[in-house]
Amino acid sequence: MTPDTIIGIIFFVGMMVMIFCGIPVFISMLVASFGGFIALSFGGLNMTLTQFTDAIFYLGANYNYAVLPLFMLVGALAGATGIAEGAFKAMHKWFGRVKGGLLYTVIASNAVFGACSGSSVAGNIVFGKLAIPELKKAKYDESYSMGCITAAGALSTLIPPSMGILMFCMVAPSPIVFHGQNVTLSVGTALVSGIIPGIATAIALGITVRILGVTKKGSIPEPSGEKIPFVEKLSSLKLIVPILLLFGLIIGGTVLGWFTATVGGAIGAVAICIYALIKKIPLKHILHCIWDAAMMEGGIFPIIVGGQLFSRFVALSGLADFLSNAIISLNAPVFLVFLLVMLLYIVCGCVMDIVSVIIITVPVVFPILCSLGYSPYAVIVALCFMTEIAGLTPPIGMNVFATANALRVNPTEIFKGVVPYFICELLMVVLIALFPSMVTFLPGLIGKI
Repeated sequence: MTPDTIIGIIFFVGMMVMIFCGIPVFISMLVASFGGFIALSFGGLNMTLTQFTDAIFYLGANYNYAVLPLFMLVGALAGATGIAEGAFKAMHKWFGRVKGGLLYTVIASNAVFGACSGSSVAGNIVFGKLAIPELKKAKYDESYSMGCITAAGALSTLIPPSMGILMFCMVAPSPIVFHGQNVTLSVGTALVSGIIPGIATAIALGITVRILGVTKKGSIPEPSGEKIPFVEKLSSLKLIVPILLLFGLIIGGTVLGWFTATVGGAIGAVAICIYALIKKIPLKHILHCIWDAAMMEGGIFPIIVGGQLFSRFVALSGLADFLSNAIISLNAPVFLVFLLVMLLYIVCGCVMDIVSVIIITVPVVFPILCSLGYSPYAVIVALCFMTEIAGLTPPIGMNVFATANALRVNPTEIFKGVVPYFICELLMVVLIALFPSMVTFLPGLIGKI
């Protein structure tokens, strides 16, 4: 172990102590980075001042980071224009008449809405407000219903355009060594990689609902109401056309190489603004959505800056390489290492928000898993999904609290009901670890890997 590596360990531990003591994440990372750079240069300030001036200016001037507020705006306006409500109505036509149909509707709607929102919290809030009155009227168990709504929001992290995957690609070291070769990460490929796991997770959540209906008597009532004609079901699909067009415009153009993800975000934002005007959404409401996107970006960007500086410190200290070599030398089963990373994410999710978990852990964890032979894209999808699952854990499960706040209920009720869905999603991450081809199949099919 080199002196630089020891410095890396000391300041990494120091940063985590500051976070657990309640100091804001971005301040903790900036303080640890500042002290770490000084220690690495033996008390000299030249490197530290360079990193804290030129590097911060470069990050702020890098237009690639504009993709975040642009996709936030797309998600905000998607809710305001009634796209989410249209998805819910269409899915309800198809699933409403089967046992557990309302919960199937919530899951399917989240999967469809994820194709334009990219935010799990947005799905939690929108579908919570849309579905809960119907679920109460039909006498579904409220705890399991709210748990399903909260867990289904995680589909937005898998179905592109995913804010989590975008964030991961921005903070992950690239190129990354995989099977002895340097692999440069592609945002478009990473986004497409989440489609099959997203669909598989939606199916798994539906199976979980079915199991609850069988094992928890009375939690899911028998369906009621008139049978919906097939022609009416087909007609309802027109309600999801705006989502499909938006998805095809943003993701299709990005994957085909017509434009970058940032330009795709800009095109999507302009398209949905035009759609909002066509739908006669008041200009005041559109400006409010723009303001919300700017405020969300203002809360995230300081964490990104702190995370990037801390990533540079980790790279200079050699901490990630040291940990990677140490783990490889143990000859521990690769799958066991992956399970330990999952445990780390669950623990982090108990006390930190999703963005912070990604930014803090990725510089260390990502190179380790790739060095063990996991495809970079399988790691991206699995770890992004784990950050969402961690948002379901007490005491600070951000997704649970967002849903509880929107529905004006006690978070404890959701924590109790979300357990079966939490287990389901954990098993899906395990499946990704066992069968990474779930992630790489579609990108490979279209020639992106």
